Amino acid sequence: MGDRHRSPEVSGVDMLRVAAPPRHAYADNLKVALVCGVIVAHVTMAWADLQGAWVFSEPPVRDPLLSLLKLATIVGAFFGMPLFFLIAGMFTPASLERKGLRRFAIDRTIRLLIPSLLFVLLLTPPIEYVDSDTVGWTRGYWAFIPHVWTMWPPAPGPTWFLGVLLVFSLLYGVTRTVWPRRTTRRQPLRGQHLVIAAATIAVTSYPLRIVVPLGHEVWHLALAQAPAWAVGFTLGVLGGERGWFQPLDADLARAARRVAWPAMALCVAVVAVVASTAGTDVLFGGGTWGSLGLAMLEGTIMVTVSLWLIDLFQRRFDHQGRVGREMSRAAYAAFLVHQIVLVGLVLASRHVAWPPELKYLEVAVLGVAMSFALGALLVRLPGLSRIV
Repeated sequence: MGDRHRSPEVSGVDMLRVAAPPRHAYADNLKVALVCGVIVAHVTMAWADLQGAWVFSEPPVRDPLLSLLKLATIVGAFFGMPLFFLIAGMFTPASLERKGLRRFAIDRTIRLLIPSLLFVLLLTPPIEYVDSDTVGWTRGYWAFIPHVWTMWPPAPGPTWFLGVLLVFSLLYGVTRTVWPRRTTRRQPLRGQHLVIAAATIAVTSYPLRIVVPLGHEVWHLALAQAPAWAVGFTLGVLGGERGWFQPLDADLARAARRVAWPAMALCVAVVAVVASTAGTDVLFGGGTWGSLGLAMLEGTIMVTVSLWLIDLFQRRFDHQGRVGREMSRAAYAAFLVHQIVLVGLVLASRHVAWPPELKYLEVAVLGVAMSFALGALLVRLPGLSRIV
């Protein structure tokens, strides 16, 4: 971990170089943890009776595990993908500074758009075909391939994240080219910045969810959570420019942790109580007071849990052995292929006469292991190293 007492007189260029991804094992380790979380979350959706949330809806696990998984999924959704955007944003200023707008835009397009296109061409057909019974498809797989390619918008799977990140990155690059930063000096991250970020998520999510409630998708995007994505990326790029996270202030990190746990506990309690009485619809949108309260909790959880995890990984997991380096190198590819891996595992689990709890555990563990193993193979293939 970096020295928490580094001098604030580090120059802007040096500060951005310090922020280059290869110099921070904690960020790579956190990325691996988040990819594992995404894989387990998709397995959870299959066995937690969350219809329409993913490709499969298997016979659910039983309570109390069922309730615990549902609550964990809701809380995890409030910070998981926004933290992905925050981490990506942290290293974006350094990349733009080194490369300039033209090369930055080309590299980001290659790194983000090409994997998305490959996913749609190669992986979307088999994944969507598994779900084709729900739309009445009866003409067979080979006829389904051109059919799914002509659907608009195409189903992007997890690569929706890459498309949104590409848009955010290009907007940032153009903005900073037209309006350069006024100063390159380090500036401290303060509590008021976090309050503004959390409030922004709440006041923008609440009216948006009147139109698009939580759990609904528009163009394969869960737009109800878009404000948290944008705020996460914005926090990341501002932190990358101002040195907010290199390292994170210890006192502020402790304060974030002290707020994060009660906020998550309150969120769990609110969702559990309301779901058992009035149903979760009153929390997920429609302009209700419950929707406003959940939006406020979401903003608080996103900001505080993200900072707590960054601090935790800086303090405890800022080192890597061989396995850690291999996993971090394969994490991007594992993220791209995990859905097809899970589809195969879920289909195979249907031939095993095990209780749903054991099937859930088996697919979750094997899903993580096999996704990273396949990812490790893919990054060694000639021509793919620049992309994944």
